[in-house]
Amino acid sequence: MGKVKRFFLDFFACFLIPAYTLLFAGSVRWFGTNFSVIAVTGPDHYRGFIYWGILAGGYFFVMLNKLAFTLPARWMRLLARLLAVCAVLSLAYALSIPYLPAYFPKYAALHVVLAAGACVLLMVDLQFIILVHRRQNLERWAGAMRFCWLMVAGCAVLFLVPMMVSTALEVFFTISAALLARKVWLLTKF
Repeated sequence: MGKVKRFFLDFFACFLIPAYTLLFAGSVRWFGTNFSVIAVTGPDHYRGFIYWGILAGGYFFVMLNKLAFTLPARWMRLLARLLAVCAVLSLAYALSIPYLPAYFPKYAALHVVLAAGACVLLMVDLQFIILVHRRQNLERWAGAMRFCWLMVAGCAVLFLVPMMVSTALEVFFTISAALLARKVWLLTKF
Protein backbone atom coordinates (compact mmCIF):
# COMPACT_ATOMS: atom_id res chain seq x y z
CA MET A 1 0.00 0.00 0.00
CA GLY A 2 1.32 3.41 -0.91
CA LYS A 3 2.23 5.99 1.71
CA VAL A 4 -0.44 8.40 0.49
CA LYS A 5 -3.22 5.78 0.70
CA ARG A 6 -2.02 4.73 4.15
CA PHE A 7 -1.96 8.37 5.27
CA PHE A 8 -5.56 8.95 4.16
CA LEU A 9 -6.71 5.69 5.73
CA ASP A 10 -5.07 6.60 9.03
CA PHE A 11 -6.26 10.22 8.80
CA PHE A 12 -9.91 9.22 8.36
CA ALA A 13 -10.04 6.20 10.68
CA CYS A 14 -7.77 7.40 13.47
CA PHE A 15 -8.35 11.16 13.45
CA LEU A 16 -11.14 12.70 11.38
CA ILE A 17 -14.00 10.31 12.18
CA PRO A 18 -13.19 10.05 15.92
CA ALA A 19 -12.60 13.82 16.23
CA TYR A 20 -15.79 14.82 14.41
CA THR A 21 -17.83 12.19 16.26
CA LEU A 22 -16.58 13.45 19.63
CA LEU A 23 -17.12 17.08 18.63
CA PHE A 24 -20.67 16.36 17.51
CA ALA A 25 -21.40 14.47 20.73
CA GLY A 26 -20.12 17.44 22.70
CA SER A 27 -20.37 17.54 26.45
CA VAL A 28 -24.04 16.58 26.72
CA ARG A 29 -25.25 13.75 28.90
CA TRP A 30 -23.72 10.81 27.04
CA PHE A 31 -26.04 8.26 28.67
CA GLY A 32 -29.19 10.40 28.62
CA THR A 33 -29.39 11.44 24.99
CA ASN A 34 -28.28 10.33 21.53
CA PHE A 35 -27.26 11.77 18.17
CA SER A 36 -30.84 11.82 16.85
CA VAL A 37 -32.04 13.89 19.81
CA ILE A 38 -29.04 16.23 19.58
CA ALA A 39 -29.73 16.71 15.85
CA VAL A 40 -33.25 18.10 16.36
CA THR A 41 -32.23 20.69 18.97
CA GLY A 42 -31.37 23.25 16.29
CA PRO A 43 -30.57 23.79 12.63
CA ASP A 44 -26.82 23.84 13.25
CA HIS A 45 -27.02 20.56 15.14
CA TYR A 46 -29.02 18.97 12.34
CA ARG A 47 -26.47 20.18 9.80
CA GLY A 48 -23.70 18.71 11.97
CA PHE A 49 -25.62 15.43 12.13
CA ILE A 50 -25.83 15.33 8.33
CA TYR A 51 -22.10 16.09 8.00
CA TRP A 52 -21.31 13.31 10.49
CA GLY A 53 -23.48 10.90 8.50
CA ILE A 54 -21.84 11.84 5.20
CA LEU A 55 -18.36 11.49 6.71
CA ALA A 56 -19.01 8.15 8.43
CA GLY A 57 -21.24 6.75 5.69
CA GLY A 58 -18.79 7.75 2.96
CA TYR A 59 -15.87 6.19 4.80
CA PHE A 60 -17.69 2.91 5.41
CA PHE A 61 -19.03 2.78 1.85
CA VAL A 62 -15.54 3.20 0.37
CA MET A 63 -13.88 0.82 2.82
CA LEU A 64 -16.48 -1.95 2.57
CA ASN A 65 -16.43 -1.81 -1.22
CA LYS A 66 -12.63 -1.94 -1.27
CA LEU A 67 -12.73 -4.87 1.17
CA ALA A 68 -15.31 -6.64 -0.99
CA PHE A 69 -12.77 -6.80 -3.82
CA THR A 70 -10.36 -8.73 -1.58
CA LEU A 71 -12.78 -11.65 -1.36
CA PRO A 72 -12.02 -14.73 -3.48
CA ALA A 73 -15.42 -15.57 -5.04
CA ARG A 74 -17.62 -13.36 -7.18
CA TRP A 75 -20.76 -14.09 -5.12
CA MET A 76 -18.88 -13.10 -1.96
CA ARG A 77 -17.84 -9.78 -3.51
CA LEU A 78 -21.41 -9.12 -4.64
CA LEU A 79 -22.85 -9.97 -1.23
CA ALA A 80 -20.33 -7.74 0.58
CA ARG A 81 -21.04 -4.86 -1.81
CA LEU A 82 -24.82 -5.35 -1.47
CA LEU A 83 -24.54 -5.27 2.33
CA ALA A 84 -22.44 -2.08 2.09
CA VAL A 85 -24.98 -0.39 -0.17
CA CYS A 86 -27.87 -1.42 2.09
CA ALA A 87 -26.04 -0.20 5.22
CA VAL A 88 -25.24 3.20 3.70
CA LEU A 89 -28.73 3.63 2.24
CA SER A 90 -30.23 2.76 5.62
CA LEU A 91 -28.02 5.39 7.26
CA ALA A 92 -28.90 7.96 4.59
CA TYR A 93 -32.63 7.41 5.08
CA ALA A 94 -32.22 7.57 8.86
CA LEU A 95 -30.40 10.89 8.50
CA SER A 96 -33.13 12.31 6.28
CA ILE A 97 -35.95 11.49 8.72
CA PRO A 98 -35.83 13.82 11.75
CA TYR A 99 -36.39 12.10 15.08
CA LEU A 100 -39.50 13.86 16.45
CA PRO A 101 -41.51 11.20 18.34
CA ALA A 102 -43.88 13.76 19.90
CA TYR A 103 -44.98 15.05 16.48
CA PHE A 104 -44.33 12.14 14.11
CA PRO A 105 -44.20 8.88 16.10
CA LYS A 106 -44.29 6.59 13.05
CA TYR A 107 -41.45 8.46 11.35
CA ALA A 108 -39.48 8.42 14.60
CA ALA A 109 -39.90 4.64 14.81
CA LEU A 110 -38.78 4.31 11.18
CA HIS A 111 -35.76 6.51 11.95
CA VAL A 112 -34.76 4.18 14.82
CA VAL A 113 -35.21 1.03 12.71
CA LEU A 114 -33.15 2.47 9.84
CA ALA A 115 -30.35 3.71 12.11
CA ALA A 116 -30.13 0.38 13.94
CA GLY A 117 -30.35 -1.46 10.62
CA ALA A 118 -27.41 0.51 9.25
CA CYS A 119 -25.27 -0.54 12.21
CA VAL A 120 -26.33 -4.18 12.02
CA LEU A 121 -25.70 -4.36 8.26
CA LEU A 122 -22.30 -2.73 8.69
CA MET A 123 -21.30 -5.25 11.35
CA VAL A 124 -22.67 -8.20 9.36
CA ASP A 125 -20.64 -7.06 6.35
CA LEU A 126 -17.43 -6.64 8.35
CA GLN A 127 -18.00 -9.99 10.07
CA PHE A 128 -18.62 -11.70 6.73
CA ILE A 129 -15.40 -10.28 5.27
CA ILE A 130 -13.43 -11.32 8.35
CA LEU A 131 -14.90 -14.85 8.33
CA VAL A 132 -14.09 -15.38 4.65
CA HIS A 133 -10.47 -14.33 5.16
CA ARG A 134 -10.28 -16.24 8.44
CA ARG A 135 -10.98 -19.49 6.60
CA GLN A 136 -7.73 -18.98 4.69
CA ASN A 137 -5.55 -18.02 7.67
CA LEU A 138 -7.06 -18.61 11.10
CA GLU A 139 -4.15 -17.25 13.12
CA ARG A 140 -3.71 -14.03 11.11
CA TRP A 141 -7.40 -13.08 11.43
CA ALA A 142 -7.90 -14.07 15.09
CA GLY A 143 -7.21 -10.51 16.30
CA ALA A 144 -9.78 -8.99 13.95
CA MET A 145 -12.37 -11.52 15.06
CA ARG A 146 -11.64 -10.77 18.73
CA PHE A 147 -11.89 -7.02 18.04
CA CYS A 148 -15.27 -7.62 16.40
CA TRP A 149 -16.64 -9.61 19.33
CA LEU A 150 -15.25 -7.16 21.90
CA MET A 151 -16.93 -4.37 19.96
CA VAL A 152 -20.27 -6.21 20.06
CA ALA A 153 -19.84 -6.83 23.81
CA GLY A 154 -18.96 -3.15 24.39
CA CYS A 155 -22.05 -2.06 22.46
CA ALA A 156 -24.22 -4.42 24.50
CA VAL A 157 -22.89 -3.02 27.77
CA LEU A 158 -23.33 0.58 26.58
CA PHE A 159 -26.90 -0.24 25.58
CA LEU A 160 -27.74 -2.02 28.85
CA VAL A 161 -26.38 0.71 31.16
CA PRO A 162 -29.02 3.33 30.22
CA MET A 163 -31.37 0.82 28.52
CA MET A 164 -31.38 2.96 25.37
CA VAL A 165 -29.26 3.90 22.38
CA SER A 166 -27.12 6.60 23.93
CA THR A 167 -24.53 9.06 22.70
CA ALA A 168 -21.90 6.92 24.44
CA LEU A 169 -22.99 3.89 22.42
CA GLU A 170 -23.03 5.84 19.15
CA VAL A 171 -19.58 7.32 19.77
CA PHE A 172 -18.17 3.91 20.74
CA PHE A 173 -19.72 2.16 17.73
CA THR A 174 -18.65 4.78 15.18
CA ILE A 175 -15.04 4.95 16.33
CA SER A 176 -14.70 1.19 16.87
CA ALA A 177 -16.22 0.33 13.49
CA ALA A 178 -13.92 2.81 11.72
CA LEU A 179 -10.89 1.29 13.43
CA LEU A 180 -12.09 -2.26 12.71
CA ALA A 181 -12.53 -1.48 8.99
CA ARG A 182 -9.01 -0.01 9.00
CA LYS A 183 -7.62 -3.09 10.74
CA VAL A 184 -9.30 -5.45 8.27
CA TRP A 185 -8.01 -3.41 5.32
CA LEU A 186 -4.45 -3.49 6.67
CA LEU A 187 -4.69 -7.25 7.22
CA THR A 188 -5.63 -7.73 3.58
CA LYS A 189 -2.68 -5.63 2.38
CA PHE A 190 0.19 -6.93 4.51
